[in-house]
Amino acid sequence: MIKKGLSVGKSTKMSSFFHKKLDKSKDRIQKISEMREFFLDIWKKRAHYSEITGQYLGKEPLSVFFHHILPKEKYPEACLDEENIILLTLEEHSNVESDMYRYEEVNKRRNYLLTKYERT
Repeated sequence: MIKKGLSVGKSTKMSSFFHKKLDKSKDRIQKISEMREFFLDIWKKRAHYSEITGQYLGKEPLSVFFHHILPKEKYPEACLDEENIILLTLEEHSNVESDMYRYEEVNKRRNYLLTKYERT
């Protein structure tokens, strides 16, 4: 028996909506955490210098120092590939984001990675 004034369909839909939102939020947090660990692993292995100019990046591994050569959105399979990451200064990162062909080293690595992730 359904009590007067209760709307079964709406509450179920709302609950489902919020659970989906929560799941997406959890997935996003998990991906951010995974990316942070990935960057920290690279930071531990590599010298803390720009791979373009050799400029010292400091002691703290800021996310702006890590550039995905092949974009994460377009090449999700390369997202966690260490070869797809180049360490850059903030200025270099801004420059390469506005002109992806600006630096020869990035171009060489991109060409290699495009071959590695060649899609058939």
